[in-house]
Amino acid sequence: MGMYEGINEFVDAMISSEEKFRDIKASFDKKNSGVEQCIQKFRRDILGAISQKVETEDEDIQKAYDGISAELSNLLSGVAKCIEDTKKGMKFITEYEQSFNIAVFGKVKAGKSYLGNFIMGNAIRDLGKETSYDKLERPRVEVYDRGKKSTRERLAEISEEGNEEFRVDPNEATSAIQLFRLGGMTWFDTPGIGSITWENEMLAKEYVDNADLIVYTSNSDAAGTRQDFMELKELHRKGKAFLLLLTQSDTVDEDMEGDEIISVLVPKSEKDRRDTEDYICSMLRENDIAGLDQGQEVLTVSVKLAFTALENGNEQMFRDSNLGKFLEILTDITRNEGARLKMKTPGDRINATILAILEQLKEARQELEKYRESLIQKQKHMSEQRKLFVEQIQPECLKKIGRVIREKSNEIENSESPISAAELGSLLNQTVYQVISHACIGEFAKSGEILSRYTEKLNVGSVGELKMKTDTIEYKVQKVVSTPRDPHGLWEHIGSFFGKIYSRSELVTKTEMSVVSLGVNEQQIMAVARDKINELFEETVPAMVKEISEYLIAPMIQILAASEESIRGAIAELESLKC
Repeated sequence: MGMYEGINEFVDAMISSEEKFRDIKASFDKKNSGVEQCIQKFRRDILGAISQKVETEDEDIQKAYDGISAELSNLLSGVAKCIEDTKKGMKFITEYEQSFNIAVFGKVKAGKSYLGNFIMGNAIRDLGKETSYDKLERPRVEVYDRGKKSTRERLAEISEEGNEEFRVDPNEATSAIQLFRLGGMTWFDTPGIGSITWENEMLAKEYVDNADLIVYTSNSDAAGTRQDFMELKELHRKGKAFLLLLTQSDTVDEDMEGDEIISVLVPKSEKDRRDTEDYICSMLRENDIAGLDQGQEVLTVSVKLAFTALENGNEQMFRDSNLGKFLEILTDITRNEGARLKMKTPGDRINATILAILEQLKEARQELEKYRESLIQKQKHMSEQRKLFVEQIQPECLKKIGRVIREKSNEIENSESPISAAELGSLLNQTVYQVISHACIGEFAKSGEILSRYTEKLNVGSVGELKMKTDTIEYKVQKVVSTPRDPHGLWEHIGSFFGKIYSRSELVTKTEMSVVSLGVNEQQIMAVARDKINELFEETVPAMVKEISEYLIAPMIQILAASEESIRGAIAELESLKC
């Protein structure tokens, strides 16, 4: 294949790939949206869980609440930072997601921009030869430097010997990100390693991390430095696909042209090239760096030779430059591996973000488990306290209602006026409530709200009427009584005729009833009241004391339960969103 045929095939491949890379966008839009929606829901859930403030004098509960709140707040901050970092990276991907992004990376003076100017094709257009570059608008270079954006005709580069079209003021060397688009490809020229500022190097690495393919350039005169292998090993560790170019693989020979000695640009000898490539390959293996994309060997190139060959129409010199082979590799990767690599970059970014968030979620879950255990221990301690507490206030209630009954009994003995069951029940209910509430308020903070809900439940009920107690006694009484009788003899009959009544005396036995006062029915009422109190303390009072004692710990349990449920849900959803 001739040099222009190779150039045309490369450019045509970039043009035809544009639609393919555009179609990849939709799948990652959905993934990105899914991750963001998951995190937004998680954030709402956690904020809702910790919205209820807890303030108590109980040091254990307050410590647990403060710890849980801090843990969840830190978790939200950590997740937010992950998302922020991801968006920063995804912003790059989003801006250039419809193209295959190649980042050129390497040290200063490694010929990165020189290579980029060749790939961009403007200098080739200016030769006047018709090529596939003519199918595209003449690209302009976009320059991003410290937040400012500008454009220029070509990539700024450190001046090199060679064609004047590539020579630029050294002060404009690549200290910023420069890029151009060529059909479905975007070519990123990064600041060189060891460039002017640390910020520039960090900017370069950020763009490299988000590129689909890395072209790592190293000057063939000083290839294989320790820093080169450090950078290549890091790219390999990150799973980045990369090609390794040894640039400026040319030299100048002297030749005679008539009587004049002239300088002739020639490739480095095959032996020099092979020795350099073999050394680099052996060092890559020694540093456990394998898997160069497409299994390609290290490639030595000379952009000067390539452009000189184009100027002079020298096919052999173009082959010697190895630029044709480099274009073939890029064409093959774009056509056959471009989609996979294009999906891998944002996919890796999404997966890395998900893994980072998952790690934080799992760590937070472990910490929350510790607080849960501390609250369980607190509950056990409070359960023991409740039992003792109830045992203490039950006798106090019995004592106080006994006093009320006795006092009312004394009043009845003096007045003999009974107290109705309703009135006595009300007095006893009031007494019981006062005893229990006083004890609870003294023992547990903020118990008033719950006590108010138990006003009706703390009801002793009817114990009967308190009154004087009497008894009726039956006894026999003998009496002499007079009963009428018939007259006897003449004279009594005469007397009877004149109205005189005659009687006789008899001894008779009669049954009579007597009501005896037995005093007030105090003992009877007290026995009933005691049974009522014991019944009250079997279920109602312990349940109320439990509710009061856990008034503050219950929200803590709810916070933990809600948070742990949110974390479990987020973990499951994020796992499903992995690419």
